[in-house]
Amino acid sequence: MTADPEIRNNALVNLGDNLLALGRLDDAEAHFRQVEQVVRQPRPQERFMAWRYTQRLFHSYGALWLARGDSEKACAYADECLALAEQSGSQKNIVKGRRLRGQALLAQRKPAEAEQEIVTALGIARQLGNPPQLWKTLLALGDLRRAQGHPEDARQAYRDALTVIDDVAAALKDESLRETFLTSPHVRHIHELAM
Repeated sequence: MTADPEIRNNALVNLGDNLLALGRLDDAEAHFRQVEQVVRQPRPQERFMAWRYTQRLFHSYGALWLARGDSEKACAYADECLALAEQSGSQKNIVKGRRLRGQALLAQRKPAEAEQEIVTALGIARQLGNPPQLWKTLLALGDLRRAQGHPEDARQAYRDALTVIDDVAAALKDESLRETFLTSPHVRHIHELAM
């Protein structure tokens, strides 16, 4: 175990995020659980910078619960992420928390409430200019529009997400990395949705 709890806990959340992206939910949860234990009952030496990785943890753990179909737990974690992010002024995490809350509300068949969260997240993401937060929020908007029965608006949101992705790819100097990114299953799925 590293002497620096911030490094260790950030690494555990990163590993959990990677496992979640790979669909290995149980493995991801094992990492998130370790960090949550620290977050919920920190020792004095674990308090330094805990607010930063705690926000990330709450978003990631909420995304895991959403992937498992538990929108109630996803919403609860989104609320915790958002409360800390707003308290600290962490705009990127405000986007994450609102987007996750919107996705959870959409899963609960509350499209009007979901729209309010996702549109708010999108406005902040645009101001922030963080490409991953922007394309992920545009993807969530596309999912919302599709659920609302607006297929052309959904396709436009997906195309807008692809524009952001293409801009990121164009900035990558390593051609192999660019190709891996653009042919990833996630990006290919967005292409399918945009058709």
